[in-house]
Amino acid sequence: MKVSVAMAAPSVVMAAILGAAPVQAMAAPAADADQAAAASADGGVPDVIVTANKREQKLQDTPTSIGVITSDDLVKRQITDIEQVTRNIAGLNVINAGPGQNTLMIRGLVGAGESTVGLYYDNMPTAGTGDSASSAGGRQTDFLMYDVQRVEVLRGPQSTLYGSSALAGVVRVLSNPAKLNVTEGRIDLDGSLVDHGQAGYSVKGMLNVPLGDSVAFRFVGYGIHTPGFIDNTSYHKDNFNSADTWGFRWNGTYQLGPNTTATTQLYVQDLKSSGQGYEWSHPSVIGGVALPAAGDLQSNAQSREPYHDRSILAGLTLEHQFDNMTLTFTQSYQRRRNESFTDQQGLPLFFGSLQSIGAFPNVPLPNAITFRSQQQLTMWNSELRLATNFSGPLNFIVGGIYQNRTTKIDNSFVDVNLTTGNPIFANPVWYERAGDFKLTQWAGFGEATLKISDKLSILGGVRVFQNTRHDIATSIVPFLRLGTNGAPDDVHSKESKAIYKFEADYKPTHDIMLYASASQGYRAGGTIVRVVPELPPSYGPDYTWNFEAGAKTDWFNRALQLNIALYRVNWYNTQISGDFFNGSFSGILNCSGLCARSQGVEFDMTARPVRGLELTASGTVFKAKWLKDQPAISGSPVAGTQFANTPTFTLNGSAAYNFNVSADNSVELRVDAQHRGKYAYMDYRPQFNLMAPEAFTLVNASITLAHQDKWNAGVYVRNLFDKRANINSIADTVTPYQTLVAQPRTVGVQLGYKF
Repeated sequence: MKVSVAMAAPSVVMAAILGAAPVQAMAAPAADADQAAAASADGGVPDVIVTANKREQKLQDTPTSIGVITSDDLVKRQITDIEQVTRNIAGLNVINAGPGQNTLMIRGLVGAGESTVGLYYDNMPTAGTGDSASSAGGRQTDFLMYDVQRVEVLRGPQSTLYGSSALAGVVRVLSNPAKLNVTEGRIDLDGSLVDHGQAGYSVKGMLNVPLGDSVAFRFVGYGIHTPGFIDNTSYHKDNFNSADTWGFRWNGTYQLGPNTTATTQLYVQDLKSSGQGYEWSHPSVIGGVALPAAGDLQSNAQSREPYHDRSILAGLTLEHQFDNMTLTFTQSYQRRRNESFTDQQGLPLFFGSLQSIGAFPNVPLPNAITFRSQQQLTMWNSELRLATNFSGPLNFIVGGIYQNRTTKIDNSFVDVNLTTGNPIFANPVWYERAGDFKLTQWAGFGEATLKISDKLSILGGVRVFQNTRHDIATSIVPFLRLGTNGAPDDVHSKESKAIYKFEADYKPTHDIMLYASASQGYRAGGTIVRVVPELPPSYGPDYTWNFEAGAKTDWFNRALQLNIALYRVNWYNTQISGDFFNGSFSGILNCSGLCARSQGVEFDMTARPVRGLELTASGTVFKAKWLKDQPAISGSPVAGTQFANTPTFTLNGSAAYNFNVSADNSVELRVDAQHRGKYAYMDYRPQFNLMAPEAFTLVNASITLAHQDKWNAGVYVRNLFDKRANINSIADTVTPYQTLVAQPRTVGVQLGYKF
């Protein structure tokens, strides 16, 4: 019998932990909470409080694989967006298409349809706005991370508590609430220069203002210029991929009574990107026409590719504390509008070649076009839950949710001015189709925990849900003006299901917790508007079963913290993108039964061996693969093929040393590194897989001088060795080879002041 190295090695580590548990227990008595706090104050790894299970728990007492970035780490590692989070959390990866255009994946699970990863800001769920129904999981919400408590990444299905789109896991960004009876503020300035590119800058600030003893507001505002570094050779524009972002956040806290609290959040952000950071990295042939590669950090795109994203996210949370339980009601609202343009110079070449062999009607074709996609998303989400805190052995959380989401999409092909790269709106469009996608979800959920002894607890959970969709699509201008408009598509679908979670945890000592779990996740199915009749009208939900075993451990009086998890995720009825009409159009299908699997190991380690020195590392080794042949997918991957756009290995690490230079001043030296393994496939078709992203390592370094807790000044270098890291690549039948590269070496300064 073959044994996977990725699974065998962690088993040895787990055995060592189990074997060492009684030795550690004999070597030193179990520390209580006060001793743990004392250890942290003495330089040990501090406790981190998380709310992954919708109640406060210590990270080391939560029997789930969770990656956490604390407030201090967000600042010191200069993490301000989701893409940067993925470089610091094991198991979390991203398909990146530029600012505000990310598709998240956890444990390699990603595909067509709804997002596989739930993304929450505070208690508020968010939704992506892809440019079609088949990419609804794309362009996930990406608010600036500033004045944030922490980021929690829940690895593995979380659907009993978080519902649809938590099939692979959940990312939670938790902002700092408004503080009662505290007046404080800060301002941060940043200036940078990118090799081969522009200068960048940002201004960010926060102000916390109390009004009496029972009301407080916290305001955050920011403006950011992200520098460009890609030059266009077609319309002669240097550094065209710059971006500008402004926004604000307003948090409110209201003490309505001795045991009743209300909190509010309002996020507003406007992002404008002048273009995507893709260089034309490889020559292409489309429709028999050779398209040459461009030079280093250059693009030959004929049209400009701006992206504009305007987002509003608002929420209200009411919480009432009873003697031994908490009743919580949350209401959130998301409104998001974006518009994107994508160069389509290969499309006329492709259809011209089909015409030349009589495989496509002899209709006029455009000379140069761009694909314009306009989206508008509106989502309401309501949740009511009750969580107990009994002194006895049984506690539970129960609740219900209602969600209503509407997405409007208007897609068209527009002529392009080859001199300026701008769209010619005065010309008739070559295609236009508008659609309204409505999703309504109802669900009831519950989890109960039974503490069998001081060391052993078990948990059971269930979620029962019903989803309904109603999609209407109207052809305004048929594809390439071919034929006449038909009747609008008007499609309904409905689904219901119950999913489950089981978990057990055992604490042989105060410093070691072992756990095992089996949990399900799911994604909603739906309907799809059809550009051509060959596309399917609807697709069903898919779901996962996750089997996981892990250990959370502290060693040497909390000088070392090591957490490890082994998992196997089975993916059933997987939603896939099936191709039609010579690969020119795609629609969502379901693979029937057990279709795919991801299995691997992930770990998180923090060490403070001596005062002032902190070392961290996190990594994952895994393989996400198909278990069945997939003839409907372009390239027809066979069973055993690794998923496209997934690495099998990632490793993140940091070293920071803080020391005093005087009684009031300290210096921190810091180095962070992120390694991502190569992709086996960016496309299952060999001719479009020539530029599958190779492995890369990016290194950042900084030195910061701080005066007490008042001000700080620092110098940093990102991408220290100026690596041309291939973040993402694209190519297909009508798209030339293009590579999204990491921002070149960037040198900057930061100034911060607190008051």
